[in-house]
Amino acid sequence: MSKKDKKIEIQLADAKVVIGKDNYSGYTLTIGKKIIGEIAELDDQFAIVKNGNVDSFYKNLEKAVKILIENYNLAK
Repeated sequence: MSKKDKKIEIQLADAKVVIGKDNYSGYTLTIGKKIIGEIAELDDQFAIVKNGNVDSFYKNLEKAVKILIENYNLAK
């Protein structure tokens, strides 16, 4: 018996990301109604933000989004 493929809607929206006490322009990545991560633009790089702190840096937005989705799927 095969499983049905579920359609998952992932949205990347512009947002203000808080790192420490400073606000930066960035993005929030959501699946359904759940926010799975935040990405901030810092010095021509994209930083994944967790709990108000920078977790890691990437050269392009696509790589940062891919890493967030992988971490979300591994944590499930």
